[in-house]
Amino acid sequence: MAEMLSREAYLMAAEKTKRELQGTLQTLNQQQAENRREVSSLVSRAETALSELAAVILADLSPQAIDFAVNLTGYTTLATRSPAAELARAEEKLRGQIAARSQQIQARVAEIERTPIFENRLLLRAPRTGTLVREIAELEEFRQPGADVLARCAHPRLQRLLDVEYGLPSYAVPFWRLSYFSDWKAGDEIVAKFAGQKTFAEVRSEYLHAKEEVAVYDQKLDKLRAEVQAGEAIEREHDSLVAEQKAISDGTHDQTVILGKLPDQFLRVARIQLERYLSDLDFAAIGDRLQREPQIEMMAKRYYGLRKQTEYLRQTGNQLLDNSRPAMEQSLARLQRDINKYQRPKYYGQRFPRETLDKLAQRNTRCMSLLERQRQAQTTIISFHSYEHARLDDDFLWWDLITDGRIKANYIDEVAHFKALHPTYKYQRPKQKSDEVVDDDFEVIDDSDAAVAVIHTSDSYQSDHRHDFS
Repeated sequence: MAEMLSREAYLMAAEKTKRELQGTLQTLNQQQAENRREVSSLVSRAETALSELAAVILADLSPQAIDFAVNLTGYTTLATRSPAAELARAEEKLRGQIAARSQQIQARVAEIERTPIFENRLLLRAPRTGTLVREIAELEEFRQPGADVLARCAHPRLQRLLDVEYGLPSYAVPFWRLSYFSDWKAGDEIVAKFAGQKTFAEVRSEYLHAKEEVAVYDQKLDKLRAEVQAGEAIEREHDSLVAEQKAISDGTHDQTVILGKLPDQFLRVARIQLERYLSDLDFAAIGDRLQREPQIEMMAKRYYGLRKQTEYLRQTGNQLLDNSRPAMEQSLARLQRDINKYQRPKYYGQRFPRETLDKLAQRNTRCMSLLERQRQAQTTIISFHSYEHARLDDDFLWWDLITDGRIKANYIDEVAHFKALHPTYKYQRPKQKSDEVVDDDFEVIDDSDAAVAVIHTSDSYQSDHRHDFS
């Protein structure tokens, strides 16, 4: 007869299992984050390896290099849409633009040099001796007395005094108005700035005459300064064009620099296109061609191996970690419901067979076992570097080389498909160098069984407790 335990013993075991499952779920979260980081690292390494491989396959844009890349990889787009031909057209177009610009510069420089304002630049604008410079200096000297008068008359109320004709017989503001005293005060302040005995009427007349005189001088000065500025602008344009022409001749012009960079730019674009082609290519299709190029074959194996490592690690995380989460969360939720349920007083006398508690304890053990096996698979995958032992053939399974045949993983699509096509296949370890240590007594781990066990946890849990819970 099965041993029966009390409600209290069951609840204690359930609480313990809940804490263990919560810890396992936290570990799962950590391993998922670590798995994503390692996948990202492998992707980066694979991209670098792919760039290096494409650079070796397509060394330059010469016809020989393009033919070599097409014959080796089968990427016929390099031949039908030749980057070398596109480069030649781009270079020809840019050279034409540079030549046209050079002609424009020469024509404009010749035009500028024929203009009187440029030909007579020293006569007109030489410092201290130029005609325009001397005229401006003389006019500024003649203008200065009038400008001084305007400066002395400057006052916030001056325009008001002029408008109301203050100081003239026509001034009509009565003395009892506040503005009368303000006008009087402002007028006295302006007159005080002039030496000698002057009335505001005299200051007013002097101001108006100076204002008219300064306006005439300013008009002439504006015209002369405009001529100077126009001449200086022509000189700057001339100097800029001459410098640009020299840059074209020296090869330092912006467009000339771009022309020099075009071959590298087109080569870089062609390699990127080749990379995209290679990233979707099954290298077994060109394995026989790669064998004729040992250096390139080794680089291809390294890239393809990194690509396989990325795929395997991603699928390992999806199958062993991601797919385990729902079952673990479901087990935790059901455990919590059971704990809440059997804490009620009406279940005080409920009895449970020991087998139920044993299955509760086994549940977390299976989960922990799965996480450990995923960690072992991840460590094995990311630590692999022996790409030289690979073969780029249809009958070669990268998974066994990467894991050294230690881990069975039929949950990985490629492995399951390969085993279905090769029912008699048996992994043979590659021959090791004499200085390498070989572990012949290795343990084969079957992750597929562990995955199935945990994925079906929720179903077995329900069947185990169908007779326990009311």
